[in-house]
Amino acid sequence: MKKLISLLMVLAMSICLVSCGGSGTKVTTTETNSEGTTSEKNVYVDSIEELEELVNNDVSNVIASLEAEYNSLIEEITTYDQYVEKRDKVEAFYAMINDETEKLCIRLREYSINYAELIISSDMTNDEKEDAVENMYECIYDDAGEEIYDGIYDGVLDHMYDYFYCDIVEDGYDYAPYKEWSDVLSDEYDMWSDCLSDVYDLWSDAHTDIYRFWSDVNSAMWKGDVEKVKKEIEKFREDIGKLKG
Repeated sequence: MKKLISLLMVLAMSICLVSCGGSGTKVTTTETNSEGTTSEKNVYVDSIEELEELVNNDVSNVIASLEAEYNSLIEEITTYDQYVEKRDKVEAFYAMINDETEKLCIRLREYSINYAELIISSDMTNDEKEDAVENMYECIYDDAGEEIYDGIYDGVLDHMYDYFYCDIVEDGYDYAPYKEWSDVLSDEYDMWSDCLSDVYDLWSDAHTDIYRFWSDVNSAMWKGDVEKVKKEIEKFREDIGKLKG
């Protein structure tokens, strides 16, 4: 009877763990609320397919959130005078772009670890694991990396330059005092240029780190050295911890 009770207790605990999301690989991603604001959360994934979908959604959601904020900003600021009055909001948005890009690039690094962990913990053959490592490269380094570059660096920031610098602020030349207009124009360019440079550096550093990690994992997996893969995972996790710290 005691054995039966113990068995039932273990079964109940197992069910609770599954229902609470305690299985699989722990992944940090984002969620978007009804107002379009994103925040980080922890979830569990049980397969590479789930992880790939999560990566794609995370990148798309962050870019969509930035685009929505941009659209809200240009609806609010349609003239030079409005820009001068609300320039702090433009500056805050540049800071937001930088912050969201930095956090997303850190998560991409973490996704690379999650992907590698799912591969080595699977029951796939060695050949299948080697193929999965190639897919990791395509999903995170190629697809996600390219989407960040196109959506933020070549996307939102390009729109900011065209709208605020080339359109709204330029229009002030016709009627604002030249010294004031020149300073405003210069400040806007500096904000945009600094953000553009920062975003590129964040993206480039993440791209380099992810490629190096993938290359090390790929080499170890090709040799069938799972222990080496685990060491690379822990080393990369420490590097990410330093970035966060």
